[in-house]
Amino acid sequence: MERISCDVLILGSGAAGLRAAISVREADLKVCVVSKGPSGKSTSTWMSAGVMAGSMNTATFSTHHDDTLLAGRGINSQALVKILVEEAPVRLDELRKWGIRGQFQDGYLYAGGRPPVQGQAIIRCLIAKNQELGTEFMENVLVTDLRLENGTGAVKAHIQSSGEWIVITAKAVILATGGAAALYHRNDNPKHMCGDGYRLALEAGAVLQDMEFVQFYPVCLAETGLAPLVIPPNLTDCGRLVNGEGEDVLDKYGIKERPAAAKARDKLSQALFTEIYRNGKHVFLDLRSLSEEQWRIDPFVTSMQHLLGDRYGAKARPMRVAPAAHFTMGGVQINNTCATSVPGLFAAGEVTGGLHGANRLSGNALSETLVFGARAGNSAAHWASERSGSINQSYFHGQSERPPSQGSGLLTGDHLKASLCKIMWQECGILRNEQGLRRAAVAVKEIRDQVVGLSFECEGQDFNNALEVRSATRVASLILNGALRRQETRGAHFREDFPERDDDKWRGHLQVHIDQHGEDIWHFEPEQPSA
Repeated sequence: MERISCDVLILGSGAAGLRAAISVREADLKVCVVSKGPSGKSTSTWMSAGVMAGSMNTATFSTHHDDTLLAGRGINSQALVKILVEEAPVRLDELRKWGIRGQFQDGYLYAGGRPPVQGQAIIRCLIAKNQELGTEFMENVLVTDLRLENGTGAVKAHIQSSGEWIVITAKAVILATGGAAALYHRNDNPKHMCGDGYRLALEAGAVLQDMEFVQFYPVCLAETGLAPLVIPPNLTDCGRLVNGEGEDVLDKYGIKERPAAAKARDKLSQALFTEIYRNGKHVFLDLRSLSEEQWRIDPFVTSMQHLLGDRYGAKARPMRVAPAAHFTMGGVQINNTCATSVPGLFAAGEVTGGLHGANRLSGNALSETLVFGARAGNSAAHWASERSGSINQSYFHGQSERPPSQGSGLLTGDHLKASLCKIMWQECGILRNEQGLRRAAVAVKEIRDQVVGLSFECEGQDFNNALEVRSATRVASLILNGALRRQETRGAHFREDFPERDDDKWRGHLQVHIDQHGEDIWHFEPEQPSA
C-alpha cells in the first residue's frame, strides 16, 4: 500500500473540515482533507439552506443562548453552548470578509446560494480560502480504519476510482465526517451520510454520547417525484398546516412555540408522524393565501418563492408534507478545545455530541461547523507542532487489503442498505417503543451478518457499497442501543412506553466506548449543573 504523511489529517470536507483546514494552514502546517465524495459537494453543508445563527447584537445574543438551551431539553453542554454563542458572530463576519454574499437578519446570516442548495455558497467560499492557503485535497476516498498510538495517527483508505488502498499518517487527526441521517428511509441528507465517523472514532478508542438523539425536520415536501425539500420555518407559520380533514395540526397537538419548525422540531415531527403513519391521514401545507410581503419575511423564504411557490405549485394548491431525518445530535465526546478522549484525535461538527443536547435549534448546525471547526484546527495544529520526531510508519503493516471472500454475493450493498433504512425509519424513528427497538436490533444484526458474508470479489461501486453498509449497521446498532436504554421521552427521542421526561433519572448522557475485547461498554453520565 502507498503511504502518505502530513502534519494534520482531516476526514470530511464539509464546513467543519474546511474551516479546520484553514486554521491548520494559517499555522503553516501541512494539512490534507480527505472526503468520501467530491470535496465539499457530497456534504450536508452543500445541501443545506445556508442559514447560520449568530449576531453581534446583545439582545439577540441572549436569545440565541436561551433558545439553544430550551431546544436541547436540559442536556446541552452549557460550556459548548457558551462558546458557540460567543464565537459564532466572529466566524460569520469572517465568512463575509472572505467573500460570501450573505445577508444578516434577526440574528441569522443567510448564505444566499442557489436554491435548494444554498449551502453551496459556504462551501465555495471556504474551498477558495483553502486553495489560496495551499490545502491538499483527496477526493472519492473511503476511510475504513483509524488508529492512534502515542499521540499520532493513521488511516487506511480505499480509493474508490482505482480500487487501490493507501495509508495516510499524521501527527494529528480531525474527524469532521458529519452525521448519520441517511440511515433512515426518508431523509434530506447526502445518500452516503451514514455515520462513518462514529464507527471510526469508537474503534480508535473515543467515547460517544447521546446516540439515541436523531432529529427529524418536521415539514418536508412529500409530493410524488419530488425530493423531501425542507420548508423554511417561517413559511410554515405563515401558511396553514392541516390534515386531510382540515384540522390545524399545531392547534390539535398544542404546539405553541414559533416558528414551530425551528424551535419545536421534536414536537412537530412527532405530531406529523402520528397523523400520517399512525392515523393514516395526509398532512398538507397550504400557502395559497400568502401575500407578497409574507413571501419576503426572511431571505430563506424569499429564496424559495420561485422553486416552491411557482415551479412546485404551492401558490396554487396545498402541498403534501411529512417529516424526514435531518440531523444527529449525538456523537464523539469533545472538550472545549475539540479534543476527544484519544490523544491526537480531535473532532468538530455533526460528528460530535453534547452541544445540542436532545434537540437542535434551527441555524446552529452551520454555526457549529465554523466555530468548532476553527477550534479543532487550532488545537490540532498546536498538538502537531509539539510532536517531535518521525511518525510511526508501521500502521496497518501487513494487514490484508481485502476482507476474506465469503458467501454468494447474491445480495448487493445497495439492497441491504435499503432494508436497513426502512427498519430504522419504522422502528427507531420518530416514535419508538421497546418491542419495535428490539425487533430492529435483531434485523440490523441479520443485515450486518449478511454484508459480512457478501463476496468481496465484487469491484467498483458494489465493493464500496458493501464497505459502507458494514459501517452503517454498526452505527445503527449504536443508535438502537441508546434508544433502548433511555427509558424516557426527551427532545427528539420519544418512547411511547415511557412518554414523560424524567429529569430525576435521565438528565444526562448515555455514553459508550469499547473495551480491550472490542465489546461496547455503556454508562450514564449525569449532566453537570451550570456554574
